[in-house]
Amino acid sequence: MSDMLDQLKEVLDEQVLKDLDFRERNKAVVRNHFKSNREPSREKKRFGLGVLLSFGFTVLFIGFSSYFVLNHLGLTQEENLSNEKKELKEHQEPKSITHPHTKENYEDMTKEDVLHKLFNSVDYFETASGQFERYDLYYDGSISKSTVEYKMSNKGVIGGYEKVTSHPDPNNPQTKETIDKTYYNKENVWRLNLEFNDYSKDENIREKKRKIVKAEDIFNMDPKDIYEYEYREMYRETPPNMAAFASLYNYQFLAKYLRNENEWSIEKQNEQLLEHNTLVIAGTLDDSLVNIMQPDEKDFRIWVDKDTGIIVKEEVYSESGELVSYIHPTSLEINKTFHENEFEPDLDGFQKRRMLDLPPMDEREKELEVIEHADTKLSEVEEVLAIQRDTMPLFYELDDPKITPFSASIEQYHEDLQAFVVYSYDKPENEIGSGSRLLYTRIYPKDTYLRKTGDFDRPLGEEIESTTMNGVQWSLFNVEGTEDVHVKGETGDYVIEIVTHEVSASEMKRLLGTYKKAE
Repeated sequence: MSDMLDQLKEVLDEQVLKDLDFRERNKAVVRNHFKSNREPSREKKRFGLGVLLSFGFTVLFIGFSSYFVLNHLGLTQEENLSNEKKELKEHQEPKSITHPHTKENYEDMTKEDVLHKLFNSVDYFETASGQFERYDLYYDGSISKSTVEYKMSNKGVIGGYEKVTSHPDPNNPQTKETIDKTYYNKENVWRLNLEFNDYSKDENIREKKRKIVKAEDIFNMDPKDIYEYEYREMYRETPPNMAAFASLYNYQFLAKYLRNENEWSIEKQNEQLLEHNTLVIAGTLDDSLVNIMQPDEKDFRIWVDKDTGIIVKEEVYSESGELVSYIHPTSLEINKTFHENEFEPDLDGFQKRRMLDLPPMDEREKELEVIEHADTKLSEVEEVLAIQRDTMPLFYELDDPKITPFSASIEQYHEDLQAFVVYSYDKPENEIGSGSRLLYTRIYPKDTYLRKTGDFDRPLGEEIESTTMNGVQWSLFNVEGTEDVHVKGETGDYVIEIVTHEVSASEMKRLLGTYKKAE
């Protein structure tokens, strides 16, 4: 009984009396009341109206208190049922959290202000959802066009969803519409392909929060490292990779287009776009930064949400003013509330994607080191070729007017140096990139360990012939199932290999006559 009264006191204190303001003046009134009633008047009737009201109030108070205590202690069947219903309801209702209401920013921003927001956008919104169309025109006239719908939550309920609809290229009848979806939460990432009705599921390895990024640190990077994976920690942390990053966290794009601050300016401080107040940047891309896949990119304009640093809209133009790339939005909502079940897929009708059984990685792979590497830009490739001539104990080169070096690298395993060169063969002058006809070459010591690559590891067919040229004993093989050729040569303690792509055996044999030791 004593325990029950103690619990009654706690319940009354916490639930019934918690909002009563019982100050010193109230206590004085109570003390005076008890003092004046110690000797009740004998003239009052024992069972007067006041007594009856007091008695009735007392009965009601005791009844209410008893019922309240029994309910609070879980001693009634109704309360047990109520609790069960409440728990069931909480289990059925998905978790959600509300987010602060955003206010539009109309204050003027400096270049330093806008760069800070752009490179640290992850700090300035909790959730984002929207839709935009993305378009790119490439050197060969082909286009890429897609519609991206997304919702993403950085705080509270962690997760994201995205639907990417890739539209067919009107200039290429072989292309067709495809739809891919991505979901992620704290634990997993799901990627669904709606054409094959399959999906992959991987662990969501969440990146740790990184320190605030300074624009000058990004701009001090070598331009060729902007998109390299090993430099990702130069930028702020992001969720699992999604197409929506082009708007929300496109840090690499900014590192390229805004790196020369003298080449861009703030065109407008305030422009309304999708009910957001944006700042408009206009500029010109330096020729040294032009992407060979989009050689016509020149001028650009970027619409930045002033509150969050999100790229709401983006356009890149050729010198003649033609759009060669853009992001055009149709909606954008900031800090909308999401439920956790919005970030998990319904996998009914989908099968798990079958992954190729890759062989375990050779531990020696960790001991390989890339010493030099360059591709695409001929001037940089030529620099690596010069290093190969100076440092490699044995180095051979192709010398033919139809040959252009496309990439070159030096790798090292322990003390062994290995040279790799990819040549473009008979490439049309108006063709951008490596071209379709290629020669892959590598030179290395006989007993060294080599990185596994698909170009050199394809199964060999029949031997075509053997020959000796320029001090090298050559053997020519067909590549099984193709028209390509794999050539193996030996000279002293070194091995030389050449693999063709769309270059015939007769052409390859002719080229071997030009393959000479570098002086």
